[in-house]
Amino acid sequence: MKKLSLLLACVLVCALAGCSKKDDISVPHIEIPPIAEPYTVEEGVFDVDAVRSNINIKGQHFDLPQYLKKLGKDWSFKFYDRKAYGLKEGSAMATLYYKGTDMGTVMLENCYSKNQKESVMYSITIKTSDSDIYGIVPLVSTVEDVERLIGKPDNEEKLEKPFTHTYRYGIMLGKDEQGILRSHSITVSFNEDDVVDLVSITYSDMSEQQDAVTTTAE
Repeated sequence: MKKLSLLLACVLVCALAGCSKKDDISVPHIEIPPIAEPYTVEEGVFDVDAVRSNINIKGQHFDLPQYLKKLGKDWSFKFYDRKAYGLKEGSAMATLYYKGTDMGTVMLENCYSKNQKESVMYSITIKTSDSDIYGIVPLVSTVEDVERLIGKPDNEEKLEKPFTHTYRYGIMLGKDEQGILRSHSITVSFNEDDVVDLVSITYSDMSEQQDAVTTTAE
């Protein structure tokens, strides 16, 4: 009888303290497109799938988009403080590491404080000359190199220093209510010498937006 009473008391304490696994919220699973083997298209043509198949960070090939839980044992990450950066639940930002080396900043969707298991990395930004996205190398490649590789931009934006202007390619629908950029695109920023300062690629889930367009069309 005493053992039974003790067991019931423990169960009650756990329930009140929230020590069960039910603290994890239910998060839907996002299907990501198949990861293609690296390939290229003819020079001067922008193909976002070809571009995302050729992401090389400090000697390591990187796939995008990618489930955070699928990273190998040599990879790790550190989340930015959500409040400090004005990030909403469902979105996140993290520094990515490979064997302790900083590999760049990634943006994540489907990422919640109480459930990060289904998080998907959808964007990465590189700023160092030991990395490249589709042969575009920060601090090395020029405006001419970029246009030779992927053509003229869909949009060009003039900026103040340290960046003088930015090239944007691909589909850019803007941010949703969670602050996630719905886009299949690449952004290249140049310094005052027309040399690439940073390259950022984004490939987020746009299934809801595409479904909405289809429904409207019907």
